[in-house]
Amino acid sequence: MTIFRCDMSLLRTTLTLVICALAGGVAAAEDVARVPVPSGQPLSFLEFIPEQNGALLRFRFLAPAIGTQFDYLAVRDDFQALCDTQVTPVLLENALAPERIVLSMSAAEIPFGEVNADVLQFFEVFRFENGTCIWEEF
Repeated sequence: MTIFRCDMSLLRTTLTLVICALAGGVAAAEDVARVPVPSGQPLSFLEFIPEQNGALLRFRFLAPAIGTQFDYLAVRDDFQALCDTQVTPVLLENALAPERIVLSMSAAEIPFGEVNADVLQFFEVFRFENGTCIWEEF
């Protein structure tokens, strides 16, 4: 897979997101503000990765307090909130209709696809129907 990196000052920077999606690349966040979530954990957008010609969209988030101050049960509602408040507007604004959305939280920034047993990561999968994120148990 060819990876194009695109700087994004905010997750919902429409033009950058569309350009990166059309290029089949990766959008990477730098100096992004915290994303508000129900748990109150510190969370920031890390990168957007379209796969399978846009049928699968990945949104990665940096969550440095998971595993130390926040366990999965403390952050599980954050996934739905992220999909509803951050992902859905991006999809609607850009007329994107993925079959699956994968949201991930990582305790440390590691390259996509790299396995690191020392870095805790949580994943949730959603489908997008009628403008709504629907959690998919996997």
